Amino acid sequence: MQECLKKICTEFEQLSGFLQEQTPVKEKLVNKLFMEFMTCFGKLKEEKLEYPKEFINDVRLFHEGFSPLIQKFDDIQIRYLMLSDFYDFARLTKKYKKQ
Repeated sequence: MQECLKKICTEFEQLSGFLQEQTPVKEKLVNKLFMEFMTCFGKLKEEKLEYPKEFINDVRLFHEGFSPLIQKFDDIQIRYLMLSDFYDFARLTKKYKKQ
């Protein structure tokens, strides 16, 4: 797994309880990690094929400026849930081990 994705997973661990308690600090971290994920994942080459098509499609459409998807990801909870899905996938497939 790319270092930038590992870094995102490590920092994501700081967001425990985000859905129950959304502080400005946690919201800032979600937004930062979301943008880092979109950038990092968007630069992957063949490794991208190791991930579910939902990640691939969402990142592609985001970079293409697909309006419905952009609007969906304006919601910080949706951003968090996408990061959570990625983190869970990385842990379940053993691409990432909790620090």
